[in-house]
Amino acid sequence: MYAYTVSSAISRYLNSVSSIKQAMPDRQIPWVIAKERYVMKKVLFSVALAVLIPAALISCRKSSSGGQGDGPRVAYSSVGDPNPWFLAFSAELEKEAKKRGFNFRVTHAQARLEKQIADVEDIVALKPDYLILGPIDREGSADALRIAKKAGVPVIVVNRDIKGVVGEDYVTKIYSDFEWIGQRMAEAVHDAFPADTKEIRVVELHGTPGGGNTIGMSKGLRNKMEDYPKMKIVASQLGDFNRATAMKAMENIIQSGVKFDAIVGHFDEEAIGAIQALMAAGRVAGTDHARGEIIVVGNGGTEDGLRAVQAGHYHTIVSVTPYYADQVFDAIEAHAKGEKLPGYIRVEDIVIDKDNVAEHMASGF
Repeated sequence: MYAYTVSSAISRYLNSVSSIKQAMPDRQIPWVIAKERYVMKKVLFSVALAVLIPAALISCRKSSSGGQGDGPRVAYSSVGDPNPWFLAFSAELEKEAKKRGFNFRVTHAQARLEKQIADVEDIVALKPDYLILGPIDREGSADALRIAKKAGVPVIVVNRDIKGVVGEDYVTKIYSDFEWIGQRMAEAVHDAFPADTKEIRVVELHGTPGGGNTIGMSKGLRNKMEDYPKMKIVASQLGDFNRATAMKAMENIIQSGVKFDAIVGHFDEEAIGAIQALMAAGRVAGTDHARGEIIVVGNGGTEDGLRAVQAGHYHTIVSVTPYYADQVFDAIEAHAKGEKLPGYIRVEDIVIDKDNVAEHMASGF
């Protein structure tokens, strides 16, 4: 089974690269070459899982990844989607744990709720000092909090929201303010059009239903749009934080004949998928609506996303940084000392566009 999994992953990579080269020649999109590296990252993630899962079954006390320091034992239950954000965040946690001498391990739920619950059951059986939990679903992942609470393992919630009571079900939550991000995306769309524009028709490509980030961004986007009566959402389709899914959804919207002026993606992958669909249909994504260009706004900060902004195809990115492992371990250390923590610790994000993208290129993930 292991050999089959690895060979299948490599086969998927080769097929993906071939299809990308045929459908999107490099001359059409200067930054599409980076797609090959992104696909390879996904394959390497799948190969890593193929290696790590059997190892975990042989000995559940071995870390699936991470350092074996002499400090407190910390486990991270990751959403585990082969998405550049989760890959970067896991790497940051591992690096920070190693720096501080923590004994660290991570499990990847492969974006499956039932696997995350099973992972947490396995984790708490090993009685770690702390569980870092990245919820897949706001409601469904709450079962993981109950499992940890019953086992007496304190939980630090990261990445997105979860249903629970601070101080009872978890110690604190640490992640970006997704409502703020949604509001900034609405502002970016509005400000991209002249003041005398009569109507701004928006397509939304949203994230995974039930995820706290999807819920927050959708709420923030709509709340801020109330300040801009000229803006209205003409289509809202699942992008699922996935480039191929978003591209297909956008192709369907274009083929349906729906008229639109702007696109809001809940992540860079959705925005780039939409841009590729526009280009394949002979449409132009850019920064000047007066020339018939479609305004595309999203959030993230991936290498591909930043390149697309630099190339002029992607109007604005509101960052959702994966670089906050220090805040997570600061919280763990503070709690271990008996210090009282706020129920929510905000991760700061920024707005990136053509005017400042050059200074943020190095932070792409």
